[in-house]
Amino acid sequence: MKKIVIKRFLAKLNLLPLIEQLNFYRLKFKNRHINNQFVRENPNIKLPPDFYIYETFQLNYKKYYTNGLPTAMWLIELVSEFKLLENSAILDWGCGTGRILRHLPKIAGNTNYYFGCDYNPKYVKWCQENLKNIDFQLNQVTPPLPYEDQKFDFVYGISIFTHLSLEQHQKWFEELYRILKPNGILFLTTHGDAHKFKLTEKEQLAYTSGDLIIHDFKKEGNRLFAAYQPPSFMHQIASKNKLKILKHIPGEIKNDTPQQDVWIFMK
Repeated sequence: MKKIVIKRFLAKLNLLPLIEQLNFYRLKFKNRHINNQFVRENPNIKLPPDFYIYETFQLNYKKYYTNGLPTAMWLIELVSEFKLLENSAILDWGCGTGRILRHLPKIAGNTNYYFGCDYNPKYVKWCQENLKNIDFQLNQVTPPLPYEDQKFDFVYGISIFTHLSLEQHQKWFEELYRILKPNGILFLTTHGDAHKFKLTEKEQLAYTSGDLIIHDFKKEGNRLFAAYQPPSFMHQIASKNKLKILKHIPGEIKNDTPQQDVWIFMK
């Protein structure tokens, strides 16, 4: 909670962009040796520019690349309980620099068709130029997506709704429903109960009552724009958009780090 108060104070002074830049250079300097070593040992692995990695994950090349593989395996393992992904159209909604998506063909197989979209044109351009056999498209912070109705068998968004406003929650649920095939699977992660400690006492009361909580320290979509989704809110918005909840895995706190909730829906 103290962090939130400090962030609000810094945001009012318009100091958050400066602090972000300083933190970027701090991590760049701190990790310079291990990052240089990773490049020497893996000369054929294509990595995004440093600031892209900083914005979307951590400025640690090894963690950025190697963490994407187990995350892809975890994703497919959870979904395989409900759907066999063969000859399927798969979309990474909010793919960033393709940290997870780049590993999916070797995890889920080459019979599938892989797509990625993001609102950041720099990320999309880098993915288009460096990650082959995947179709990447640019979208906006608001719908629609550049895809026809009922195109996808499986759509996933890892930590995307965690950076969207209440208005955009409803709009995007409608849009994701539109592009899903009948019986298609939607996989999302959210800030659930494990993240409540980040809220003020007043916000915690509202969260417990089922309200979506927003911290808009920066523009919507940015990692400094945070949304916190109580489970009751997710049940309500799923029901409103005719999505069946197949599974909810509440996030835990591991090594002092809160994990996000996992939601798996079916159209």
